[in-house]
Amino acid sequence: MERVEAVVAGAGVVGLAVARALALRGKEVLVLESGAHVGSGISSRNSEVIHGGLYYPTGSLKATLCVRGKQLLYDYCKRAGVEHSRIGRLPPGIA
Repeated sequence: MERVEAVVAGAGVVGLAVARALALRGKEVLVLESGAHVGSGISSRNSEVIHGGLYYPTGSLKATLCVRGKQLLYDYCKRAGVEHSRIGRLPPGIA
């Protein structure tokens, strides 16, 4: 029986990123994907929008994590040279 050091379930964005990180550390990695193509699951439904927590209650954990995650993602894009645009959003008024 063959053995590998790590098995990653899912060949979407997160699965492939995890597999890459493990491989760069010298691990032998096997990626399992149930779909017919790499990245054809949830990863293919990405809206390409960096959400800012606008629709979550102020001070909620979701809002806090969304705002922090947004900043971390913009910082990463800048460091890694990933093209992106901050186009902003004008939400409808809430009565």
